[in-house]
Amino acid sequence: MGRTQNKWLFIKEAVIPIYEFKCPNCGRSDEHILSYSELKNVEVMCTPCSMAMTRLISMPAKTPNAWHGNWSDGMGHTMYSMALGRKVANKREEQKIMEARGFVNEKDLGEGWYEKTQSTLQWRKDERAKKSEIYKKTLEETGSAEKAVEVAFPASEALDGTLDKIYDDKIET
Repeated sequence: MGRTQNKWLFIKEAVIPIYEFKCPNCGRSDEHILSYSELKNVEVMCTPCSMAMTRLISMPAKTPNAWHGNWSDGMGHTMYSMALGRKVANKREEQKIMEARGFVNEKDLGEGWYEKTQSTLQWRKDERAKKSEIYKKTLEETGSAEKAVEVAFPASEALDGTLDKIYDDKIET
């Protein structure tokens, strides 16, 4: 029997602790419900050996009232979150943390979101490459950076939002 925590029995609003004892001869462990006064006056004997058992020192029971926390804090009921890189109590806690950090669950993105986003990013990359080629070609031909900007990035495209779509790095959710 491994090391256990003290357990508490509530009888008519009286707290009676459960003590753990171990036999120094055979190593047998037992738990006994004893009041504080009984603990001082009673010697617990090992049944097979008839030897006096020694009381083990245990951790106190973890209760919300005793330690001002959630009843499951520190009890090992955790899971490792790959997204956060640390342990969390449950999926709900992981979701709350992720939402607070601005992440969106894949299920909320809709069907085909990934493919649509990839195609939009590829389109932006291609359009930027075209604009860059136009700028370089015009700069070589005219030798004027102002003329190259005017040809590659016309004011009409700036006003109608085309350039914003090409050079905006936002990903729509």
